[in-house]
Amino acid sequence: MSTPTLDRVLDAVLRVDANFDIRFISEPGQRWFTQLPGGELPKNFLSILHTEDLARFQQCVASSPETFSSDLRIIKAGKDCWINLRSYQLPVANQFVFCIVDISMWKTEDSALRHAAEHDELTGLPNRAFLKKTVDQRISAAKGVFSVALLDLDGFKKVNDTYGHAMGDAVLIETTKRLTKLLGPGDVMARLGGDEFVLLFEGKNAVAAQQALKNVLLAVARPYDTAPHNAYLGVSIGVAEYPLHGEDYSMLLKNADTAMYYSKNAGKNRVTVFALTEANVDFSIKAAIHDGIQEGEFYMEYQPQYDMERRLVGAEALMRWTNRNLGRVGPDQFIPIAEEAGLMPFLGKWALRYACHQLKKFHALAPDFVMSVNVSPVQFGSDNFDEQVLEVIQETGIDPTRLVLEITESTLMSSQEKTERALARLREKGIRFSIDDFGTGFSSLSYLTRLPVSSIKIDKAFVTA
Repeated sequence: MSTPTLDRVLDAVLRVDANFDIRFISEPGQRWFTQLPGGELPKNFLSILHTEDLARFQQCVASSPETFSSDLRIIKAGKDCWINLRSYQLPVANQFVFCIVDISMWKTEDSALRHAAEHDELTGLPNRAFLKKTVDQRISAAKGVFSVALLDLDGFKKVNDTYGHAMGDAVLIETTKRLTKLLGPGDVMARLGGDEFVLLFEGKNAVAAQQALKNVLLAVARPYDTAPHNAYLGVSIGVAEYPLHGEDYSMLLKNADTAMYYSKNAGKNRVTVFALTEANVDFSIKAAIHDGIQEGEFYMEYQPQYDMERRLVGAEALMRWTNRNLGRVGPDQFIPIAEEAGLMPFLGKWALRYACHQLKKFHALAPDFVMSVNVSPVQFGSDNFDEQVLEVIQETGIDPTRLVLEITESTLMSSQEKTERALARLREKGIRFSIDDFGTGFSSLSYLTRLPVSSIKIDKAFVTA
């Protein structure tokens, strides 16, 4: 490439010796170095190289003396300037040609894009992505204990709904100003979205963080002078400590969120530290069930059933759940909580539909295959249980005589007249019934003669030594 062509694509060309003293600067390079007030022609390249980039430059020269390319900072007219440096070793002993392109504008744009991707537009605070990266870095660096506090403004929705989003935005900006003044060295404040914020306390355990958060309660409690109306808010806060309450970002935020909802339920405007109590575990499961339904975390496993000649004749469909934060949760844990939350009819119908679709596939291989599906007391007690079952059978197109519904003894005894009507209607369609855990209730054998029950499963307490 000719020198005029080089001049059009490069901002400067330097020739330097073994000590990096500059022996030649191209004419465009001379103009580039002196175009700003205070600009001077450099005499030694190392004298203008940013001190933080010196080691990287020396490593490039040592490892690839013939040629290398690197983005570096130099000091030009008293200011940092990003350049792309391409170095070529000359045949002349220990001399190099440095081809320089000014990339400051690109670096500035790149930095602005990174900042926008990791910061909230309204408040300027770090966003969720930045917070996750920061927490992950602190965990990887093994810097020791720290705590995260999840904050949710009490009464913010009313401000937004009553006075409009402009006033709501003003409240969020003012909250940011108040709380950032309370941050210590190494602490981070982030906005997750809406009126949710997170404070990361460097080096503080949950107890120390709880003490520091008293000032946050006081700061938010001060009136918000947002003309034309004053706003009065509180803040509910949940705290989780690393590694006591979680060993990764997701678990820490999940447990801080659980603790925050405890603050809400306990009267708002307070701080709650997450505790691994049975109540908190139940609360976590309840919240996670909603997410699990949306995320498709529930699935079915099948326990094979054999006859006396050890031939496979069917399977029992068992609902299972693996949550991304809680791991595998046993049915003895999540089913009672789902029943209490009113979610069991939905989950039960989903399980029946899923099992029937699978039964349809099994029938293609073995027409006599039988599928047993458990029915919870809450699901069975719903007013339209029999209609739901018939609807699923029609939807999936299975042979109803190949379906067995397993119902506990206590459920059958709870409402005999209603039970008998529902069972009779389903039995007319060919559906069979089995009593699960027989012997744990107080029914008599005579009761079985009035119900269309095809089999019973003896409770294991009666068959184990």
